[in-house]
Amino acid sequence: MSVKVNANNMIKYSIILFCCLNFLSSLDNELYGQKKKIEKKIDKWALSLSIKPFYDSNILKYSDKYIERFKNGEDPGRFHINRLDDLTVGYSAGLSFTDEFFGKMKTIFGAGYDTDAYTYNSVKSWGTFNMFYRQQIAASTSAQFSYSYIPEFYVRHFRDDDWVKYYGYTEITFQPYTFSKDDFAFWVQQVLPWKTTRARLYFTYSRYFLNPAYTEYDSNDYMFGFRVYQKLMKNLDVTFGYFYSTSNAKGFDEPTETKELSDDSDATNYDHTYFAGLDLILPKVFSMNNDISLDFQYQRTFFTTDNYVELDPLHVGRYDYNYRVIVNYYLALINNLSTTIFYNWYLREASSPSDYNKEYISDEKDYTQYRIGINFNYLIRF
Repeated sequence: MSVKVNANNMIKYSIILFCCLNFLSSLDNELYGQKKKIEKKIDKWALSLSIKPFYDSNILKYSDKYIERFKNGEDPGRFHINRLDDLTVGYSAGLSFTDEFFGKMKTIFGAGYDTDAYTYNSVKSWGTFNMFYRQQIAASTSAQFSYSYIPEFYVRHFRDDDWVKYYGYTEITFQPYTFSKDDFAFWVQQVLPWKTTRARLYFTYSRYFLNPAYTEYDSNDYMFGFRVYQKLMKNLDVTFGYFYSTSNAKGFDEPTETKELSDDSDATNYDHTYFAGLDLILPKVFSMNNDISLDFQYQRTFFTTDNYVELDPLHVGRYDYNYRVIVNYYLALINNLSTTIFYNWYLREASSPSDYNKEYISDEKDYTQYRIGINFNYLIRF
């Protein structure tokens, strides 16, 4: 019953938002004649509203091992979902203000909220708050500070070894793995003298706070990197980049423990991420602008725990290879309404040099996933 109610509510909210977008679009048309008579003023405010329905093939990133166990009804207590895939609707709203406080240098303040609502698996629904301050520093230089916060994100249920000590291998020992997250980010961008190249440097500090069952996974993460955007032709841009990240996990869950003297998992790791992509502006379709973009990401993650493999078989010697392919087709519709059709594909291959835990890691962490959907965005300037 709860699944049907959730699905009906999502359909109702989607219809209401879509009707609002149509109303705002028609209202803009009605006022257009009046606006022409009024002296044009600079719009300092912008409101962005989006609705994004999409299909997710593997919402919890399960490996083949757990996909089969779910289908066979095994592991009572592990699976708190109704199905492995889902039809999801994302909603977002953002408000920004633009002005010139320092001479002719542009300043932008913004804030927003994004959420993904899952139709059949409401436990997976989540949202994030964000805000940013962007400042033009010179004619070709700009920078941005931003902050985002995720109140709660559900990963999946895992068996908690600490609970097993007291309750044995029973259903109650499967505990939810959830976290909240702070992100503090900064970037600075420079347009190079020949104007067809811009480079952006990034720094991000993130804090993960796990629920009480998994506080050993609390971590402080740092990311440094760059991306370069290059215009090759009038209608073709390419981009490439590199990020280096570190994650320092807490590694213990009791007040009397230390990381060095703990019997808990240590998920400390670092990774290298490589980006490449292109954006091609296509000929207009019925006088509407459109373009297609393709992005590829390759990431290598290495776990660095000093634990014995018998104590922490999931992390000792582990390395992950992650691949992502993102395809977007953008089409400007009417007035301030646009749409993007997208396809995202993900693959992770995990392993270890040791025969002791190589197969175990692969069975636990390998997965494939794809998402396909459409995003409608309406922009109001005032």
